[in-house]
Amino acid sequence: MRSKDQIPVNTEQAEDIIHEEEHYLPPRKVIHPSEKGKYTRIFYQTLLWLFISLVVGLTIWGLRFT
Repeated sequence: MRSKDQIPVNTEQAEDIIHEEEHYLPPRKVIHPSEKGKYTRIFYQTLLWLFISLVVGLTIWGLRFT
């Protein structure tokens, strides 16, 4: 390519090309959303139910054998 065929960096066309390339794809978070919050909620709900089961089980066991 000859040097006169290249677009200089300081022209409006070059700026338009740069802006088009910058906004061509959406951010990665939009395409691949994180499921971290979903797994955190499941983890805490599981811990809560295990604790409730433990309390109920120990209460029944304590009432039965005292």
